[in-house]
Amino acid sequence: MQQKILLFMFSIIALAMLVSSDCNKPPYVPDYKNIKGYVIGKETCNTDESKDYWLIDFTYGSGNPQVGDTLLFNGTTYTNVLKTMGLYTTLKTVGLKVSIDYKIISTNKITTTNCNVTNPDIYQIKELTILNQGEIR
Repeated sequence: MQQKILLFMFSIIALAMLVSSDCNKPPYVPDYKNIKGYVIGKETCNTDESKDYWLIDFTYGSGNPQVGDTLLFNGTTYTNVLKTMGLYTTLKTVGLKVSIDYKIISTNKITTTNCNVTNPDIYQIKELTILNQGEIR
């Protein structure tokens, strides 16, 4: 009986030490950021449209940083626009609300080059590199 009590006490002490050892860890901070916006359209540069940049206005909600550029697009002025290449096909719908995880936004404005269509529609704005993405419902 005494051995059972000692084993029980030892187990309680070991559990308490295990639990308390994690108390001093800082909270997990992801190494990426998230931003939300509206798909507003795309550049027209390539005959293969899968190689065109898509334009996203990141004024959705109040928590988004001002990281994009001002752009007059189809008669509307947008104030926080970035372009991206890696948008899923299911998200390539004008007006769709999207959530994007990212690490990198270019510091300089990017000019699209090597267009193979007549009269390309391209915009000199910053580029967003997507890590994860999804639709906001």
